[in-house]
Amino acid sequence: MILVTGATGHIGRAVVRRLVSLGHDVAAMVRDVETARLRLPSGIVMRVADYEDVTALGNAFAGIDGLVLISSDGEATTVLRHHTNAIEAAVAANIRHVTFTSIVDNDEESPFYFAPVYRDTERRLALSGVPSTILRCGLYCDFVLDHWLEPCRTSGEFALPAGGGRIAPISRDDVATAVAAVAARPEKSCPTCTITGDQALDFGEIAAAYGRAIGRPFRYRSCAEDEYLALASSRLDDPWPHAFSTLCASIEEARYSRVSEDFAAITGKEPESFYGFLLRAASRSPA
Repeated sequence: MILVTGATGHIGRAVVRRLVSLGHDVAAMVRDVETARLRLPSGIVMRVADYEDVTALGNAFAGIDGLVLISSDGEATTVLRHHTNAIEAAVAANIRHVTFTSIVDNDEESPFYFAPVYRDTERRLALSGVPSTILRCGLYCDFVLDHWLEPCRTSGEFALPAGGGRIAPISRDDVATAVAAVAARPEKSCPTCTITGDQALDFGEIAAAYGRAIGRPFRYRSCAEDEYLALASSRLDDPWPHAFSTLCASIEEARYSRVSEDFAAITGKEPESFYGFLLRAASRSPA
């Protein structure tokens, strides 16, 4: 039995569907059963719990062989507490293998707000003694589209304090495919994998690709951190303006520019291109 946490989120539910299609016994950890019934395959086993409730986590993990630990979200100390609770529950439940979604940018020199969280989570997993596979994921295509491109669609320009930095974006669907492949056959994967897109793009190239996808001119402008923070603070709650600005600083330092072939090695196929992702997203959205 494989348990998927965060099972009603985009990656979690995609992982559940893929594992079910591969013929595995799957349980979904959910907070709201009614929401889960709308998003998950019918008949799926549900374990009701969240990362804050240690007792509920213990009950949810009982009898589970493999755990897919989808990273939590929110303020940094909250995310770290959630991950810690889940790892401790996995140890107590004698889980045989954990598949964890981490990030490529988690070394000690990174300016990124969330780098210490993922670095500490990986350390806790290593010290736990539970066999695990860590998937260090690049920046999601979906994140770039939803947070940086779409909000600026009508203006024709987006500005970030990222200079000439490059990223190799990977879609959430592709991440889910890799996660499911590892969880299905953990013995076939290395302890740490890097999951990125197949090409490192600068933001000028990203803007041009988005412009082609929507059929109108679009461009990128490098800006100062203060300008970005002022704009982001007008529409985002804490900690996101700071988190996103430090992410941009990390991108400028080339911490997201690596292109890895691990996705193809794990799944047997190439990742979706960023432009292909944009075309697929555009086909689902109204003009």
